[in-house]
Amino acid sequence: MQIDLRRRGPLFLFLSLLIFLFLNGISRISVSSDFKDYFEASKNFSAHKDLYDLDVLDELVQELESGKLDLKDIFKPEVFVRLQTKMDNVGAYIYPPTFAFLLSPLSYLEYPVASGIFFTLNFAAMVASLFLIARLLGKEKKFLFLTCLVFLCYRFIENHQNNNQVGFILLFLVLSAVSVKKDWLAGLLLSLAIVIKITPAAFLFYFLVKKRYSVILYTLGFGVLWVVLPAVADPAFTWKMNGTWYELVLEKYLKSPALRAWKNNQSLSSTVAKYFLPYADIMNQGRFGMPFLELNVKQVKWILMLSTLGISAPYLYKAYKGTSDGFLLSGLFFFSVMFSGISWVHAFVFLLFPTAFVLSSFWPVEERLPNLAEWKEILQRNKAAFVFLILALLVLLLNRSFIGSTAEEKLMMFSYLFYICLIQYLCLFFLRPERLKNS
Repeated sequence: MQIDLRRRGPLFLFLSLLIFLFLNGISRISVSSDFKDYFEASKNFSAHKDLYDLDVLDELVQELESGKLDLKDIFKPEVFVRLQTKMDNVGAYIYPPTFAFLLSPLSYLEYPVASGIFFTLNFAAMVASLFLIARLLGKEKKFLFLTCLVFLCYRFIENHQNNNQVGFILLFLVLSAVSVKKDWLAGLLLSLAIVIKITPAAFLFYFLVKKRYSVILYTLGFGVLWVVLPAVADPAFTWKMNGTWYELVLEKYLKSPALRAWKNNQSLSSTVAKYFLPYADIMNQGRFGMPFLELNVKQVKWILMLSTLGISAPYLYKAYKGTSDGFLLSGLFFFSVMFSGISWVHAFVFLLFPTAFVLSSFWPVEERLPNLAEWKEILQRNKAAFVFLILALLVLLLNRSFIGSTAEEKLMMFSYLFYICLIQYLCLFFLRPERLKNS
């Protein structure tokens, strides 16, 4: 039996890429990753031990401000190791107790086994998310389209897999929530995403614009149920840990731009804090001549507020005037990365949807890549899409494999991913969705 490679080629290419990603990720499950923090938190929940540590960073800042620790001493081996150990433990687990509770069955397994199960769950969520994106954008069974999408976001996907993070589960929950027709189910799915990480709350705006107000009410109601769910195991411990999480995230992380403003954090709050706030990144600011200008926390918060307003105002105006679902969702995915308190490289897997939205704006109806003449047409008539794709390719090139770790460190410290993300977000406003004709 002969296989029509012209028809089946895109499917085989897509499956080959998925197999490669799975094998590459599963080979690393024994390596320490972010899942280790989830795993330890689930073990601590089962043992009724404190899930969080709030005092380490405060102690370090006090040592610096009091003069007990001098910035010049940071690079002494004995001081550096002590600081690094402390910093690695600051808010290692920052999610609500519900997430640790849901993972508690894995706490009874050996780490490699638990890590493998969690990775497989994440991988399945990624594949499901790709198909949900294709369906939302009218690209069902467009496997060449999906292959290009994965390739353009490969840097983020690979980093996510290496860290065995939770991002694909969140992405799947959000996409499922906006895809389902039943309001109660949409609320259930979105509330779970919000309880795991608060940033998916931005997608309540989508349901507000679509006038699906009952989804918002269901999300709030189910959110309360998810929060109190761990009380089934231990009411007093759950109450205490929820209070600790509230203090950690809402009272400290969201109100203090200094917390977690590290080199690898590419969010807006981290970027501004690294530039202007002393001690925001104790380990790296001195190495890169930061802060450029010393401001106090109140001034930094004003910069953050004005920057947030300036970035989001055009989107809000366009949403008010009326726009496509693709634009609405793309903007919210961008906001989930830029305005999050913590946006490591793996957090940028949320850009899968905006990247797919831009690709779909010119992708041929027939399953094929645009030819040279069509690429020229895209450049001439849809420059915003071209700029977006060039920046996506630039992200692939600007990593240590090509430019070396020293150059990558500098780029990360200056938050280059935030700026690329911001420019890509602006490209959405100049996008001209046009389908290329079949040749």
